[in-house]
Amino acid sequence: MINVLKNNKGEATYIYLCILVLVLSMLLSVLILYMGLCSQVEIQKRDVKHKLDGYLSEVATEEFNSLKQGESYESHIDYDALGAGAFEALGFAPGDSEYAYENGNCIMTRPTVTPLRGDGFGVKVEYDAIFAVKWNGKAFANLTIPVTVTGYYKFK
Repeated sequence: MINVLKNNKGEATYIYLCILVLVLSMLLSVLILYMGLCSQVEIQKRDVKHKLDGYLSEVATEEFNSLKQGESYESHIDYDALGAGAFEALGFAPGDSEYAYENGNCIMTRPTVTPLRGDGFGVKVEYDAIFAVKWNGKAFANLTIPVTVTGYYKFK
C-alpha cells in the first residue's frame, strides 16, 4: 500500500491515504480508551487499598491499646468482626450489593472479605469492578474486572 502511495500520482492514491489515516486514527482511539480504563482500574484499586489501610490502622490502635493491658493478641482479635468491619470501611451498608463511586465511573460489587491471620492480622477483599465503556459520549458495554486487594498489619 505504501508503494501505491509513492508511485501512483492519480486521484486513487488519495483514497488509500484516507483509508490509512482512518485506520490509524481508529487504532489510536482504541489505545487511548484502553489506557484510560487501565488508569481508572488502578485509581479504584488504590482507593480501596487506602480505605482498608485506614480501617486496619484504627483496628490496630484499638487492639494494641488492649494488648498493653497484658492480653494475648490471638485471643483478643475478633477476626469475624474484622471482616464485617471491612464492609463498612468500603462504604457498604448491611443490605447493599453494589457501591457506586461518587465520580460515577465505576460500580463495585459486594466483596468477599477473608480475614488473614499469621504474624499479624488483615483482610483480603475480592470484588468485581464494573466500568462503563464509553466512547464519543456513548456507553457501549460494561467491562467487569475482578480485583483483589489485601490489607495486612504485621506485628514486629
